[in-house]
This record gives sequence, C-alpha cells and structure tokens, in this order.
Amino acid sequence: MTVSTRLLIHIDTADASQQEVVGFRGDEFKPKDAIKQHGSIDSEGKHCIAYGILFDKTANTLEALNGTLRAAKRQKKVAFDAELLMMPKDKDVQVVLLEA
Repeated sequence: MTVSTRLLIHIDTADASQQEVVGFRGDEFKPKDAIKQHGSIDSEGKHCIAYGILFDKTANTLEALNGTLRAAKRQKKVAFDAELLMMPKDKDVQVVLLEA
C-alpha cells in the first residue's frame, strides 16, 4: 500500500513538472492556437475541434498532447468527454476551448 501511494504522488509530481516543458509557455496554453486555427465555433460560441484533427495538426510541433490536454482540463482551459484521449479510439471526441 505504501508503494502505491508513493507511486501516485510521483506520477502527479511528474505531470506537474512536465506541463511547463511540453504544453505551456508560462501561463499560455500552446494548443490554443491550433484549436482556434483548425477548429470551428460551436453553438455556444466556443472554439472546438475533434481530437484526431488536433492530434494531426500538432504532431510535429507539440510533444505529449494528451498530457497537455489533461493538465489543461484540470485547469478548466478545455473540456472533453473522456478521462484519457487516445488515438485512434478517441479521434472524434470534441475538445472545447473554454478560455478566449
């Protein structure tokens, strides 16, 4: 039991340190530009894009898109209906940008 608890803490710590490196510039969320450029605007006026399209458009410019989106979801910057986005299974899941 102690090993599992330490492992979970280690994973959370690793995620927090990596979000600065791979998905964020300071407080700026990197995929935001790709969502706006390649996505569409939904009925509520928010930018949205299918995960598969976002994955394809950022493949050469952004490492660890999945981890970046999970961190952004925790920070209420994006919303999507999945715990973990995986290609190709979740290619049609909509990623909605919550901030302008």
